[in-house]
Amino acid sequence: MAACLPVVALAVVIGISMHASNKLGSLLEDSYTRMIPNMDSFIDIMSARSSLGYYFWAAYSNAPTNPELSKEFVNKAKDSLKEFKEGVAKYEAAPFGVDEEKLYNEIKGNNQRFYDLTEQVIAALEKGDSESLKFAYSQMAKGEWHTLADKIKKTFNPISDFYTRDGKEGLQTQAEVRAFSKNLLLFTGLLAMFTIFSILMWIAYRVSNSVGDVAAKLSDSTGQVTQAIEQLSAAGHSLSESSTESAASLEETVASLEEMTSMVQMNSDHAREAAALAQTSRDSAEKGEREIKTLVESMQGISQASKKIEEIIHVIDDIAFQTNLLALNAAVEAARAGEQGKGFAVVADAVRTLAQKSAEAAKDITGLIKDSVSKIEKGTDIADKSGVVMQDIVSSVKKVSDLANEIASASSEQTSGIQQISKAMNQLDQGAQSNAASSEEIASTSEEISSQAVQMQQLTETLNEVVLGTSGGADVVEKAVSKKKDAAAPVVHAEKKPVLAKAKNVVKFTPKKEAAKNKTAAQEVIPFDEDESSAVPVANGRGDVGDVSGF
Repeated sequence: MAACLPVVALAVVIGISMHASNKLGSLLEDSYTRMIPNMDSFIDIMSARSSLGYYFWAAYSNAPTNPELSKEFVNKAKDSLKEFKEGVAKYEAAPFGVDEEKLYNEIKGNNQRFYDLTEQVIAALEKGDSESLKFAYSQMAKGEWHTLADKIKKTFNPISDFYTRDGKEGLQTQAEVRAFSKNLLLFTGLLAMFTIFSILMWIAYRVSNSVGDVAAKLSDSTGQVTQAIEQLSAAGHSLSESSTESAASLEETVASLEEMTSMVQMNSDHAREAAALAQTSRDSAEKGEREIKTLVESMQGISQASKKIEEIIHVIDDIAFQTNLLALNAAVEAARAGEQGKGFAVVADAVRTLAQKSAEAAKDITGLIKDSVSKIEKGTDIADKSGVVMQDIVSSVKKVSDLANEIASASSEQTSGIQQISKAMNQLDQGAQSNAASSEEIASTSEEISSQAVQMQQLTETLNEVVLGTSGGADVVEKAVSKKKDAAAPVVHAEKKPVLAKAKNVVKFTPKKEAAKNKTAAQEVIPFDEDESSAVPVANGRGDVGDVSGF
């Protein structure tokens, strides 16, 4: 019967282990067959949806000025649509979780409509004419395509939260299974040990001849247990010191986080100031754009007036030429008239001289006016180019202004996040202090167990002497039993809490106050990301900011 008990205990342990393994295996199988494929498909869908929006706006923005680049973005949009369809097919083929299918059915019926509208926008961007671009802009800005894309995003966010929650529940279930299996194995082992020990004592009582060997072996085992407990005590002391150092490090980290929080707060204030300055620069740039446009219109008016003056000078030159011919004819007629036409010939000669001077003056004025017209045309071209440059500057300033606003918002969120981290670090600091106290208690308990193991070894030696027939064995056993009863009462030590080392070498972040005073102009325009507003050219040629909140 005694020989069967280890077998029974082993069978129980194997059964518990198999049950825990099956439970954990089912959780792992669920992760590989449902959660991981669905998450991969989910990521492909969201990535392809975001890429569609980005490529659409990129193709639209480059269509008027760079058709080849616009065509490349259209081809990339086609590939993204293909990836989106493949991701949807994989997602629908994988098994759904509880309530997941209900969430997905909210947008499932709109998939085909989304495909059709996406292909229509792609076709419009491929054409590239003004009507097609206008249709594409209406769909991308606030049209049905934009609405469906935004609905897809809003529907998949709860699905993402569902998988996050499902994963946490799986981890919690695994932890519970491991803890239950551990406790059950420990209880079974202790129970088996206790039963075997009782049976061995009964056998020792019945078979006294073999007790000597058992006592000797028990003595050796006790020595090993004593050594193991001494090692455990040393490990407890080492763990206590490590926990104390960890607690001190955590305290230093908490202090550093507080300094970092103040730094991020100041950066947030600076970002808001930068946003205000960017808005002022934006207003000034738009005003400059209007002034350049007025200058261009004035230069064009001057150019047209100069051309009209040139035409008038041509008429005056023709009149001078005709007058010169008439004066020549008059001189001829005066010569025929003889003495009677001599005075008329003098007048005709004077008129001819004036006509020639008028013609020369008209030629000179014509040359000057042509030169002025040429310079005015060059000035008009320069003003036109300045207007284009000013439009680019206005667009860049708008982007900088939007980026500054987003940086200010992100800095505020960072401040909030660091404050939460600081709270969590404070909680970890408290936990570390508690762990240090528990480690010291473990070390103290190990010392107590070590002393009891020494007493047990002494009892074993006494038992061995009794079994081997040493004189006075009965008295020794009686004394040993009374000593064992006295040692049975546990010694309770007061809880000792470690004295934490004072935090040293704390890194303090001192932001430079001069940074807020330096007001510099933006010299480089940062490209927009997927979810940022992009400059969209419209009919008036000045550009407006498109809404891409659905991407």
